[in-house]
Amino acid sequence: MPRIARLVPCAFSIALLLPAGVRAQAVDAEAVHWAYSTWFGTGWYRIGDTRDAFAVRYAPRRLVREQSIAGGERHYGLEVRVPVTVGLEHFPLDDLPGSVDPENFASVSVTPEVHVQVPVSERWTLRPFAALGWGTVLNGDESAWTWWAGLRSRYRMDAGRLGWSWLYSVAVVGHSPSEGPSSNFWPVMTAFEFDYPFGAREWQGEALFVNWHVAYTWFADELELFGPDRRFEQIRDQWQLGIGIHKADSPISMWRLRFDRLTLVYRVSSDGELRGIGLDFRSLFDL
Repeated sequence: MPRIARLVPCAFSIALLLPAGVRAQAVDAEAVHWAYSTWFGTGWYRIGDTRDAFAVRYAPRRLVREQSIAGGERHYGLEVRVPVTVGLEHFPLDDLPGSVDPENFASVSVTPEVHVQVPVSERWTLRPFAALGWGTVLNGDESAWTWWAGLRSRYRMDAGRLGWSWLYSVAVVGHSPSEGPSSNFWPVMTAFEFDYPFGAREWQGEALFVNWHVAYTWFADELELFGPDRRFEQIRDQWQLGIGIHKADSPISMWRLRFDRLTLVYRVSSDGELRGIGLDFRSLFDL
């Protein structure tokens, strides 16, 4: 049966949505445009000392055709996703059920994606991708088209029991709002991912692995965010560190959800103006 993944990882940075108190108006002059939240994914982020942002992204996906390379014959893979992203007014740690109350929703976006996997060799895989979608502020008049396209590369290596991969990606991400000018930015990322057996521990009948990664993203066009003092913050880059667990051959199952991995991630820009904590549920290559 086709593989259906239930949650998309927290990719980087800002949940880029409307903060508390914004739902009653179409545009908040202090808010980073919420339309980008569907690219950045699930997470909590802080801009400067006081501006917080929250978003939750859910992305059902269907594997139309699996990639393979054997006997000199190459077969491309094809995957279709339909990410749905909800911007939240607030995310109280002492009232998690309240965070998913519809009254707490500030914006919603739906952005269908197409991913193609190209097996260059048994170790090297490329993944071109593209998306186009639409979103709107709830209880407001503002809406926007959001789009992106790019290419990811992964080269897989093994050193005894230690597995590691070098990843690289380049993309362009843009939005065209119903009010105001269009804009875009270019994230360029390089990263290393590692995994190692977690001793003799097992989970759900399979060997358990520890995974960790380090990634650096440079913005070829600086990412502009509104800081708490109404000034633009120019974000030039982002560092990302993650540590988590995954099973040897199958996804982790929790209730009706399935995750390729569970990874706690910390993100910070070099100047410290952007900070965030989130969860990744897939490899950075498969975001």
